[in-house]
Amino acid sequence: MSSMSGQDGVHFDESQIDLSATVTRLNRIRAGARARLANSELTRAFLASALRMMEEQFSGGAEARSDEDAIPLAFLSRPRLVKRTQDDYPELDATQAKFRDRWAGHQDFLGDFISYALALRHYRVWASSAGWAEELVAPDADFAAAVHKFAFHGIRLLVDLPAYRLRLLALASADRETAGSVVRQSYDYTAQAMLGLFEQWVERFDFALRPGVNPEQFVILLLAVAEGLGERLLAGLDESVLDTELETSLLGTATLALFTGLADPGDGLTIEQAANARVQEFGDTHS
Repeated sequence: MSSMSGQDGVHFDESQIDLSATVTRLNRIRAGARARLANSELTRAFLASALRMMEEQFSGGAEARSDEDAIPLAFLSRPRLVKRTQDDYPELDATQAKFRDRWAGHQDFLGDFISYALALRHYRVWASSAGWAEELVAPDADFAAAVHKFAFHGIRLLVDLPAYRLRLLALASADRETAGSVVRQSYDYTAQAMLGLFEQWVERFDFALRPGVNPEQFVILLLAVAEGLGERLLAGLDESVLDTELETSLLGTATLALFTGLADPGDGLTIEQAANARVQEFGDTHS
C-alpha cells in the first residue's frame, strides 16, 4: 500500500507488517478470519486514511475543529473517515457498509486505530534508530557522543510523531479498557526496543549492573525520564531539554548518568552502598 521511512532514510513497507495481533476488534468470531480481515487491503486503507487525518489534525493542516468536535478524536467520525478513504483509495470501493462489516461499533474502530498508530510508531522509531544504535556499540565510537546523538534524535522523533499525541489523547477520550491497553502497548513496544539495545551494550562492553538493579528496571527509569522530557517538549519548554546546535539533550545526560551510576565498576556495591560510600568520600575530602 505504502512505504515509510525514518529520519535517516531507512525504509520499510507498511503493507508487509502483520496486523493480526494489532487489529483485534474486528467483527469476526474466528481468529483466522479476524487475522485475514486485519491484513486485507481495505482494512489497511481505513486505518491508513485515519492516520493521515490524525497527522493533519495535529500538524495544523486540517480545518479547525467545529463545535461538534468537543471531544478528542471526534474528527475520526465514520462518515468523514469513509469519505477520506474513498478519496485516498478510489480503487477499493470503500463504503460505510464495509466499514460496519469490520467494526460493529465506532469505539471498536478507535481501539484498533490507536493500536495501529502505536504499532507504526514503534516501527518508525525502530527504523530510524537502528543506525544510531550501531554507533553505540561500534569499537572505535565515542560512546558518550553516540549516546547523545541517539537520545537527541530519538526524543525529537518520539515527540514529533503524531502517535505520541494520540497516546495522550487516547487516555483522555477512550474507554478505560482501551486506555489501559494503549499505555501497556506503548510501553511494551518501546521497552522491547530499549532492552534489545541494552543487550547489545552488555555484549559489546561486558558489564553488569549493580546488585539489586536489573535491565528491566534500568529501562523503566530511562523511559520515565524520556516521557517526562517529552511532555516538556510538547508544552514548548524545549530550551533546557534540547541543544539543537550541539545536538545534545537532557535525555542523553540522564542516560549517561544512569549508565555511570548503575553499572557495576567491579566493587560489587548496591546503589545504596555506593551512594553512602560516595558521601563518605565527600566528607573525608572536606574534613
